[in-house]
Amino acid sequence: MFRDRPRRTMSIAAAAVAAAGAVTISVLSLQPAAADGEKDLRLTTVQKVGTEPEHPRTGDRWVTYFDLHSTTTDKDGKERAGKRVGDASDRCDVVLARYEGTVVQCERVLRTDQGTLVLTSLTDRFGRPPYPTTAAVTGGTGTYAGATGEARLTLNGDGASYRIQLR
Repeated sequence: MFRDRPRRTMSIAAAAVAAAGAVTISVLSLQPAAADGEKDLRLTTVQKVGTEPEHPRTGDRWVTYFDLHSTTTDKDGKERAGKRVGDASDRCDVVLARYEGTVVQCERVLRTDQGTLVLTSLTDRFGRPPYPTTAAVTGGTGTYAGATGEARLTLNGDGASYRIQLR
């Protein structure tokens, strides 16, 4: 499991959150959504390694490994990678390849000390990035056990920004 800081620090943070009776996770800055019982996560990935072919064809598959960060917004309103909170991976299959681009089916796993989230999507990648897409939250572990919801992703070539709404 991902370890960014000693267990003691994480135990103290978890105790503080539990003592406050909050449903937020300090590391990920969960924000209440519009509806009761829903939570929003804003995360950013930064690619470390990947095996995506330069000219993908139907049937090609690749994997990518990322650092996972909280998302911060600067003075100009631009989103940036904040503090590292875990790691992530994608496994993608090309289901349609054309001269203009591809359609890919991807499974994404986001991992933190609180648990993992699993997402799946079908994404049109025509033209140049960024590629906006929507993914289903299909499950999770730890704090995210039984998670469902929806994620809006913006794939930018060397990473992605995530706005995840958990139900």
